[in-house]
Amino acid sequence: MGGVISIGLEYTMKGQIRLVRFNQFAEARQHERGAALIVVLGLVAVIAGWAATSAYEDLIAIRRADNGQAASKAELACLSALELARVALREDANNTQEDSLEEDWAMDAPVFPVDDGLVSAEVVDANRFLNINDLINARGEANPTVVVMFRTLFQQLNLDTSLVDALVDWLDKDAHPFGSGGAEDASYYDQPYKVKNAPLDRLEELLFIRGFTATDIRILTAFVVARKSVNGQTRVNVNTALPEVLQAMFPSMSQADVETLISGRPYVAVPTQTSIPGLSGAGYAQLSVQSDAFMVKSRAIFGNADWQEAYFLERNGTKVQLVWRERLIWQP
Repeated sequence: MGGVISIGLEYTMKGQIRLVRFNQFAEARQHERGAALIVVLGLVAVIAGWAATSAYEDLIAIRRADNGQAASKAELACLSALELARVALREDANNTQEDSLEEDWAMDAPVFPVDDGLVSAEVVDANRFLNINDLINARGEANPTVVVMFRTLFQQLNLDTSLVDALVDWLDKDAHPFGSGGAEDASYYDQPYKVKNAPLDRLEELLFIRGFTATDIRILTAFVVARKSVNGQTRVNVNTALPEVLQAMFPSMSQADVETLISGRPYVAVPTQTSIPGLSGAGYAQLSVQSDAFMVKSRAIFGNADWQEAYFLERNGTKVQLVWRERLIWQP
């Protein structure tokens, strides 16, 4: 009996054991199906996220390509405007011997459409300005006549005239402070640079000079230029020069005399010193009726691309040479 019962119990126990093991397997299967569902849902989420990211990156890539293409178009349009300006300046040299504000190159050109974009250009002769680099002669020394002109101009513009002294020291070759506002190397002890002792390449270099501010440069931009000087004798075109420039060159000239001089434009030859009161002195030798340098600004808009460039051209006869080119930051 004990053996049978034992066997029965063993069988029963084995059956129970098997039953218990079956229940555990069933529960395990249910857990596995739940885990598999979570994994599937996770994979779906990952794939969906990847698809969304991929689609977004594709969109960005397409837009980047579109913007790059638009920027290329805008840059080429600006260069085309430059070439048109060069053609106009060559034709002008063939047709006339003097330059004035009444000529085609000086007129405000309307914005014109090109394909799906807009292009505009402006030409300004550099001979209407005083040349900063004229402050120094060929020996690298201060040019007293031009120093007086610049001090007069700074006074007219309500700028500190001592800035002219600091400017001279930035340009001249010696190490001795010029005037009461001079600034040689010792004045830049707190800067990672020393005075240049050479001509300016760009007007923006004034920011490096002790005392000059961005506001000062914005004011001066309308009256001065930084270009190569020929022994401090850059020509000033009487047909295009601004009143402030003419008064700086001829301090004894009254406002009425300046207006009389301007009202007689355009001149085919420099007016005689006897024809206009005050038109005398060292500045008279710098007057001309021709311009040999021009600044071109072009702007092109294609889609989201707004491209602006500036160019400096020198003209010798009918030859128009590009001196420098730079990209401009957009300004309203």
